[in-house]
Amino acid sequence: MNIQNYPNFKPLEKEDLSIFTQAFKTNPPLISEFTFTNLYSWRDTYKLKASWLDDFIILCSESEAPMRFFDPIGTGDKRKAMEKILKDFKGSFIRLPEETIAFLSDDARFRIELDMDNSDYVYKAEDLITLRGRKYDGKRNLIRNFQSNNTYEYIPITAANAHECLQFEERWCSIKNCDRIVGLSNERRALQEMVRNFSDFELIGGLIKLQKDIYALALAQKLNSDTLVMHGLKADPHISGLYQAMLWEFLSKEAKGLAYVNLEQDVGQEGLRKAKQSYHPARMIKKYTLSALCEK
Repeated sequence: MNIQNYPNFKPLEKEDLSIFTQAFKTNPPLISEFTFTNLYSWRDTYKLKASWLDDFIILCSESEAPMRFFDPIGTGDKRKAMEKILKDFKGSFIRLPEETIAFLSDDARFRIELDMDNSDYVYKAEDLITLRGRKYDGKRNLIRNFQSNNTYEYIPITAANAHECLQFEERWCSIKNCDRIVGLSNERRALQEMVRNFSDFELIGGLIKLQKDIYALALAQKLNSDTLVMHGLKADPHISGLYQAMLWEFLSKEAKGLAYVNLEQDVGQEGLRKAKQSYHPARMIKKYTLSALCEK
């Protein structure tokens, strides 16, 4: 089914892949949410739907009330489109990049709030590959210790072996109690979608095996011409240095020729924040929430 015209919205379907692929090719994204992989894999969690408004794809989330909308994807009068949506639905826009906020920040009709929990961590790929300098001493030591204490194999993920990752995901979730933690349960479903659609979504992946079993994996894809976005990075938490080794092995082999790596957001979790900050981001892709002020 094709995407319907505004104000009608329809749930995302895999058949929408080509429409979004072309839209992102014409309008290269900066925020990590804007790959079809992410949108489709998390569609049930966020109850995502899409509509056409003029030359824009409009994405809405119905997981909370009132409805929330994402940055319109396309070319044209974005301000006009956003004003119409706010007038019609009385909702808000979420995860807006600074480029969109820039032409709305002087408008007193809007409330704009910084959303650091969902802002993206962006690193220079060279920094994460070379781990050069004293600030990365700890990472290098963890990787060296892992290499010294383990015989392991790095293997690229392909369509032929992608299904093996699901077994590791189940084992990882049993350690992390995914069934009892809503966020991890949602993440598991999203990762499963990515693995099942590995080839169709043109994903890049790698895994580490110890004694023929998978103990870590990484899933990513190109976000734009110079940036790789990481969709998933998991490692057995009982093996010291494995997480760091997985990231380093993967980027060393799969991120060559790219300038940046986007490790997505920390979603307000202190542990994730510390982990991402410890890799020393080159910059943050700040995101904002925008809503209309009530008229007096």
